[in-house]
Amino acid sequence: MSRTLPFQRSPRATRARLSKAQLLPIPRAVADELALAAHMSLTALRSGSPDIAPAQHITEAMYLAKFLAEAGHGNFSQEELLLADQTMAAVFDTGRASGSWTLAAEGFDRLAAIVSLYDHQLRRASLAALSVASERLDRFKAGEPYQPLHSRKSAPL
Repeated sequence: MSRTLPFQRSPRATRARLSKAQLLPIPRAVADELALAAHMSLTALRSGSPDIAPAQHITEAMYLAKFLAEAGHGNFSQEELLLADQTMAAVFDTGRASGSWTLAAEGFDRLAAIVSLYDHQLRRASLAALSVASERLDRFKAGEPYQPLHSRKSAPL
């Protein structure tokens, strides 16, 4: 008669295990909604927005894309992050001064590529990967300094 293997039954071990739902891809409707919001924010910045919200949304999508890439979902170099961050800093500086948050033409292609990567990541990544990336974003927004993780080998796109 075979014996069952003993498993830890502590609350910490239980929380550490991922549920089946977290291992599944992000539901298509949710991924589509998140991607559409990012694309709409990018379009709003291209034409000039009287509100700061699209710039904030693109910045969050940019960091989520970086965090997801570090988890093995696509390629997003540190240099590209720095260039995109400089592009968004210029958008915020100009917006505060003029009241119109506008993305310059030279920065649009860079951020469009990042939003496209984010869109693709949302269709491929697991709910757990997005949850971890969102938690990292929340800590970053709360003042924790950005520290790149050792990137995993990227999954084929």
